[in-house]
Amino acid sequence: MNTDFKTRANHHTRSPCAYIAHIFLCITLLTPTLALASSSGLPQLGDSSSGIISPEKERTLGKAWLRQLRGQAPTISDPLLYNYIEHLLYLLASNSELTEPQIELVILNSSQINAFAVPGGIIGINAGLLLHARSEDELAAVIAHEIAHLSQRHFARSLDFSRKNSWTNLAALLASVAILATAGGDAGMAALATTQAVAIDQQLRFSRHNEREADRIGVQTLVRSELSPHAMPDFFEQLLKTTRYSGEQPPAFLLTHPVTQERISDARNRVQHLPIKNSSQNLAFYLMKMRTNVEYARDKASFSKELESNLSQTNTANAEITRYGLANTLQESNLFDKALVQINLLLKKRPENIIYLTTKSEILNDAGRYQEAQNVSEAALNISPNNFPLSIAYAESLTRNKHPAKAIEVLKHQISTRPEAPFLWYRLSAAYGKLGDITGVHESRAEYLFLVGRVDKALEQLRYAIATSKDNFVSQRKLKKRMEEIKASRRDMEL
Repeated sequence: MNTDFKTRANHHTRSPCAYIAHIFLCITLLTPTLALASSSGLPQLGDSSSGIISPEKERTLGKAWLRQLRGQAPTISDPLLYNYIEHLLYLLASNSELTEPQIELVILNSSQINAFAVPGGIIGINAGLLLHARSEDELAAVIAHEIAHLSQRHFARSLDFSRKNSWTNLAALLASVAILATAGGDAGMAALATTQAVAIDQQLRFSRHNEREADRIGVQTLVRSELSPHAMPDFFEQLLKTTRYSGEQPPAFLLTHPVTQERISDARNRVQHLPIKNSSQNLAFYLMKMRTNVEYARDKASFSKELESNLSQTNTANAEITRYGLANTLQESNLFDKALVQINLLLKKRPENIIYLTTKSEILNDAGRYQEAQNVSEAALNISPNNFPLSIAYAESLTRNKHPAKAIEVLKHQISTRPEAPFLWYRLSAAYGKLGDITGVHESRAEYLFLVGRVDKALEQLRYAIATSKDNFVSQRKLKKRMEEIKASRRDMEL
C-alpha cells in the first residue's frame, strides 16, 4: 500500500509556536473557553470593532496549526483512505450550515477513537474512528458533529465569552488534552488527570452547551445528507457502554468531547420523531474499514490466515470485504502474486471499481511491475478521469518506469486542487529527481517541508533552488517571492 509514503512522523523538539498550536487544537476539541482578561497581559484576538477573531484570522491560524501538527504527529496520507473520507466530509459539509464549505482534512495515525475541528476549516480524525465505527452513518455522525463546531464558530464565541476567566488553568488543561489528542496513551491520560481538577465550572458549562449545540446541528446535517440521525446517539452510547464493561481507560473522544447519559438522552429525544433509516451500506466504507484493520494488524501472517479461514464461512457480501482485506494483507507481506489473485477475483465481479483498480496498480508497483501498473492505471483513468487515488498510483508507476516528465504533469494537476497536501509535493520531488531537474527537486522539497512545519529547512531548500536556477531570471524572482511568503508565515501563529 505504498507504505513508504503512507505515513510520516517527525519527533523533533517542540517550539513555542508549536505549543500554541496544540492549544488551538483543543479549543474545539473541548470547545471550552480561552482567557483574554486584560490583566493577564495577553493580546486580544480579532478585529478592532468586534474583539472576536475574524474568519480570515481563523483560516490563517488553522493552516498554521495544521502545519505544526503534521510536523509533530504521525499522519496518514493513503490516497484511497483520504479520498473516501474527503468525499464523505464534503457530502456532509455541503449539507451543513457552513457558508463556505472549504475543509482541509488530516488523518492521524492513531488507533484511538477521536476527531477534532480546528478554526479555519480543519477537520481531523484518528484512524481509530474508522476502526470502531460500525457503519458509515456512525462515522458521518462524528464528522457532522465536528463540522457543526466550525459552522457555529465555537472557537470565536469561546474567546468572546471568556474574557474574565483564568488563562493559566485553562492553558494547562488545553495542553494536557493536546497531548492526549496527538500522543494518546498513558502520557495523555496522566497529563489530563493532573489538570482536570483545576477546570473552572463556568468554562465546563459553556463547553457542554457547545457540545449539545454541535449534536443538534450535526443531526440536521445527517438528515440533509440522507444518513441516519439515530447513528449519533447510537455511537455515543456504544462508546460509553464499551468503556464501562471493559474497565479500560475511556477513549480520547469521551475525554475531549465529554459524553454523559444525560447528553445521550438529549440526543435520543432529538431524533425520536425522525424516521428510522437503515444504515448506509456503502461498500467503500467497509473496504476502507478493512484496509485500516489490515494496517493496524500486528501480525500480518496470522491476520492473513484468519481472513482466508473466514472466506469459506462468510456470506457473499462479507466475503467480498474479507477478500479485499486478504489482498491487502498479502501485499503487506510482499506476497504480490497471491495478492493479485485475490484482487483479480474482485475485479471479475466489479471490473470498474476504482478502489480495486487502484489497489491492483499499487500491488503491481510494489512488485516492481511498473509497466503493468501503468497500463492498469491508464485504462482506469479512462473510466474516471483525474481520479485522485488512481492518479497517484499512475504517477508512481510513471516515475518508476522512467517517465518522470509525465508523472510531474499528473502530480501538478493533482496539486492544483490539493496544494496543501504534503505527500504530493514529496512525490513531485522524487519525480523531479528522476528527471534530473535539481531546481525542481529543491523547490518541491521546500513546499513539502513548509507544509510539515519545518520552515527553516524549507527556506534552506529554496536557497538551494535559487542557486541552481541562477540563469533563469523568472524562476529566481518566483523563488525569492516564495521565500518572503514563507518567512512571513512565521507570524501566522502570533496572537
